This record gives sequence, structure tokens and C-alpha cells, in this order.
Amino acid sequence: MIRRAKKEIARSLTEATGRTEQEIISSLETPKTYEHGHLAFPVFMLAKERRCPPPQLAQELAAQLAGKNPIVAKVEAAGGFLNFTLKPEALQGFLFTALRNTEVKPGHNRDLDGKTVIVDFSSPNVAKPMHIGHFRATVIGQSIRNLAEAQGARVIGVNHIGDWGTQFGKLAWAYQNWGTEYDFSKEPIDSLIKLYVRFHDEAEKNPDLERLGAEAFLKLEQGDAEIEKIWKFIVEASFQEYDKVYSLLGTHHDLVLGESFYNDKMDDVVERLKAKQLLQQSEGAQVVFFPETEKMPPCLIRKSDGASIYATRDLAAAIYRHEVQKADQILYVVGVDQTLHFKQIFRVLEMMGYEWSKDCHHVVFGQYRFKDGKMSTRKGKVILAEDVIYQAIDMVRQMIEEKNPSLENKETVAKQVAAGAVVFNDLINDRVKNVDFDLDRAVSMEGDSGPYVQYTNVRCKSILRKYGKDVPSDFQRVLDTPEEQRLIFTLMQFEHVIQTAYRQFKPNVLAQYLLELCTQFSHFYHKNRILGEAADVEASRICLVQATSQILTEGLRLLNIPSPEVM
Repeated sequence: MIRRAKKEIARSLTEATGRTEQEIISSLETPKTYEHGHLAFPVFMLAKERRCPPPQLAQELAAQLAGKNPIVAKVEAAGGFLNFTLKPEALQGFLFTALRNTEVKPGHNRDLDGKTVIVDFSSPNVAKPMHIGHFRATVIGQSIRNLAEAQGARVIGVNHIGDWGTQFGKLAWAYQNWGTEYDFSKEPIDSLIKLYVRFHDEAEKNPDLERLGAEAFLKLEQGDAEIEKIWKFIVEASFQEYDKVYSLLGTHHDLVLGESFYNDKMDDVVERLKAKQLLQQSEGAQVVFFPETEKMPPCLIRKSDGASIYATRDLAAAIYRHEVQKADQILYVVGVDQTLHFKQIFRVLEMMGYEWSKDCHHVVFGQYRFKDGKMSTRKGKVILAEDVIYQAIDMVRQMIEEKNPSLENKETVAKQVAAGAVVFNDLINDRVKNVDFDLDRAVSMEGDSGPYVQYTNVRCKSILRKYGKDVPSDFQRVLDTPEEQRLIFTLMQFEHVIQTAYRQFKPNVLAQYLLELCTQFSHFYHKNRILGEAADVEASRICLVQATSQILTEGLRLLNIPSPEVM
């Protein structure tokens, strides 16, 4: 798409600038204002080398290049930029060559061919219901996983569930002492959360319970059969609940490797740290200290009672992912409250001499904000991801009954639209920021919403059905109205958008693009008659409608949002 256009422009600039084709391609950008052209080349560095004012150099290059490139309609100097406007036939030629390429999906590329990317996402804590915070980790992680695949990478999506740690000792102790008071046959997670809350309420009155819970966990690490049986029950019961959410969202993990998987790999981590002389004693515990200039607290490896903590397990996981799973890049989609933890982990790996640690990234995200303040599982207050999704489904059902009661497969459509609504409502935001959760706005058919993008695609599909014939394999004429040209150029940005979204690990780049695409299609739709025009005009505009639907469908899929046929 736009990459091919850049290559053609670069050929014109190599001789005039003395730059290599690749240098020029990497410098070409899209002007912030559409009216300034399709591509812009900054001349500032070149002007500095030639000791020439940038506007003057831009003027000289514009005169030198005028009429030299058959795909360029005009070259203009604008300050320190050289702006290129492409010919309409060139634009649509680039677009359709890309869309007719059957080797790759629209917008995909081979930038990460031969690379293995591990995306660690969702990762709920076992024995607790999946709250709305884990919903963020799930939808952001799944979309980043999809974006990595679109770059040609071999992707391993890992659910690094929190199934190990002192909290399981606490639960095991509570289960042994109070378990008979609860009915685990019907609502196991509900009973487990009540046990968890009760333990902490009682521990506030009797601090000795904390010690008993820690001792129970140490027994679990040492293979105590009774406690291990309780632990397995907790894990299995939890996943029955998590799978409900994953099914509603269409979430896919390749592997479920929780913290417990690395239990037999932690001694090796300790030995490696000792070999590098990084492990030190501190108040009975084993820690790694950082240089004072870094102003970072020490990383705790083993507690004074000999039990491990999750830092040890994350070190073991990172080493396993690189050495066994052969990861070239490891992404951790985890909330902002774990920023210090991952900073410590990556720094310890670096101190151990692992250069690959630079390819470990904490893909941080902010929190949802609700009127009742921050969620706290420990105090028994939690907003469940499953409840939010089902509430969205109910709201969409009501909308369907009001606006299109005769719609076929209403339940399927309701689930598709609701899933799209809650996912898009998250992904439209820059992940690093906190998000004000508003379900009414999320399910709205208007504004910056998932249903709006889905509906635009449904409109495209409806037009294609009304056309009733095979869509031509190429344009029958040059589409040159302003709305047609703007829509074609927007479609051409898709590959670049996917690249940018992945490089920044920010799905909102793609979500914002889809909204812009919907806006440009709406302008085209309302200003240009599609069906019933002259045969060549109708066929060419139908090609443009199909191209829009292709890009919307694939863009939604990369965000893990379904594309209904009707709404």
C-alpha cells in the first residue's frame, strides 16, 4: 500500500539528494494536513549538510523533480518539506495491487518473519474471579498478539496465571479449617473468595494467621499431598470461570503456564545468581542489590523462611522463554502497579549478562475508574469481567428489540456487538492512561464506539449484497472525486497503521484509524451515488466499497472484534 508509493517516490529522490533509497523511505511521512499532499520529505538534515536554508532547498528540489515521476501529480515546497501529491490512478493502483495479493492478508507484512514473540497476557490470579482489571490485560494482550502475527512473527500467547504464592497457603489453611461451612459444589469461586476475605478479616484480629498461611504455602512448595490436592481443586475451579469470559471474548492462548510451572526451575535461578555473585543476604532473606545511583529497592529472591516469591518465578520464566521457547521478544501485558517489579526483573537479567533482556518489554496499562473508586478483592468488592459483558449483551438485546425486532439470529448478533462494544471501548484509549468506564457510551451506535465501526462494515456488506454481482477485480475507471480520493488514501494507510500499532504496542492506533476510515467512508457514501450510476462508475465504486469492508473486517479482527453480517 503506502510502502510501495514511498518506494516509487524514493527512486525520484535518490539522485537529487544523494541519499539511499532506504534512507529516503524511512524519512518519508504523511503530512498532518491532507491538503498538503500524500507524502512529505523533510529536508532539514540535507539543508544543514549543504549549508542552505531548508525552504530554499525545498524550492530547488521541487523545481528539479517537477514532471519527472509518472505517479506524481505535483511536487510542492512547504517550509522545510517537499510535499508529493500522487495521481488518482496511481493511488488506486497501489491500493488494489495490495488487496489482490493472495499471499498475505490486507495490511500484513513480513517484518518479523523468522522471529518468535511471546505475549504474556490476561494472567488472572487463581481463586479470585476475573475482575475488570484482568479484562484490560486480556483484550490489550490479545490485540497485541494479533498485531504481532500480522507482522509475520511466530507468536506464543501465554496465560501466566497466578497459581502460586503465599495466598494459596492462606486459602489452604482456611479451607482446612473453615471449608465445611461453605458449599463448593455450586459456586466454587464465590466460596473461595468468601474464604479469602474471611481469612484477611480474621488476620486483622489475629496476626498469627499470616504465619500459619505462610507455613502452609511452604508445605505446598515442599510437596505436601493434602495441600497440593486443595491447590489443584482451586486451579481447576477457577479456570471453569475464566473460560466463560475467554469464550465470550474469543480470547486464545497457546499455553497456560502459571507460576507453579517454574517451581522446579527456581533453584537454577538462585545458582545462576550465586555464580554471578549477585545474591546477598539481608535480614535472613536472599536479595539482589542494585547500584545506589539507580535508587531502586533490592529484588527479593528468597524470603527468610526459604520460600520463593514471584520475582524468582518471573526470572525463571524469562530464562525459560528465551532458552527453551526461543523467544526473540517477550511482552508482559501487565498493569501499571507492577512497573517497579518488571524494572527490577529486567535489570537483574541485565546484571546476569543476558543481552536479550533488552527485548523484554513491560506493556503497561492504566486502570479503569469507577464511581466507587479502586477495586479491592481483599475487601470483597470486585467488578467482574463476566458481569460487564453480560450487562452489555442485555443492553444490545434491548437496542435490537427497539430498532430492528425482526432481525434474524438476534442472540448471536447481540453477543457480537456487545463483545465489540466492550473491547473497542477499552482499545480506543491509549493503554497507558486510566479509563473512565462508561458502558452506555460503549454500546452506543454513534460516536467513537465499536458498534459504530461494526455498523459501517454492515452497511458496506449490505451495499455489496444489493449490487448482486461479482465485484470486478479492478477499477473500471479513475475515481477522482474528493471523497473517493480521500477514502482511497485512508485505506492505503492500513499497513503503516498496523506496523505503528505493534511497534508502540498500542492497539489504540489501529482503533483510531478504524474510526477515521468510517468517517471517510461516510463522507464518500453521502456525496457519491454508488448503485444505479453508469456501469463503469458503479463497478468502480463497488470496488471501493468492497475494499473498505475488507480493511474494516481485518482491522476489527486484529482488535479481536467480530464483524456481524447484519445489525
